[in-house]
Amino acid sequence: MAAMIEIGAIDNDQMLLEGMSAWMSRLPDITLTALAVSVDEFLAATRRPRIVILDLNLENFTDPADNVRRLVAVGHTVVVVSVIPDPVYIAATTEAGASAYVLKANNLGVLADVVRQVAAGETPMTTEHAFWLGRDARPERPQLSAREREVLVSYGSGCTVEAVGRVLGIAPGTVRTYLDRIKEKYARAGRPIEHRVQFLDRAREDGFGRGRLPPK
Repeated sequence: MAAMIEIGAIDNDQMLLEGMSAWMSRLPDITLTALAVSVDEFLAATRRPRIVILDLNLENFTDPADNVRRLVAVGHTVVVVSVIPDPVYIAATTEAGASAYVLKANNLGVLADVVRQVAAGETPMTTEHAFWLGRDARPERPQLSAREREVLVSYGSGCTVEAVGRVLGIAPGTVRTYLDRIKEKYARAGRPIEHRVQFLDRAREDGFGRGRLPPK
């Protein structure tokens, strides 16, 4: 008999979580053993299955790609699910290490099949995943560190250098050093930052800081 596949789920939709749990309880090979509404809550749990179903857009406005990176960094295999496909975030979460992407419009049988493939060490590519990756029209992006992304988003959202330093717990001089590095990396990518407003533009273009940036 094949081993039972344990999975966890991180989603703000309580009805969906309960429905998924009830449906999977009838499956002979998959069991949902951990539920959480945030990555922080999931990582704080004592029981954390290796495979995690992660909602692309959590209500706490955390960055989807950063959520994937945090989970992958501690050994989890991530399957991203979403109601509305967003090409920027689908591409970003894939680059961050997500093993699969499933649109919530699919039935739970599709999700179960993807979980089985992931558990077998495969990297399944659903039709919608391939479609939206093919529509990724983002310009070349520099490789920013996690701290550089935080500085870019905070400064781009309108904070002063001093305010960014207070929020991130670093000195203003260190913030300026990060800003210089960010400008240098974007210049090398052929997308120079010549005015302050372009920090905001670059953060939006590259899908950083979802929910933390001012509207266009």
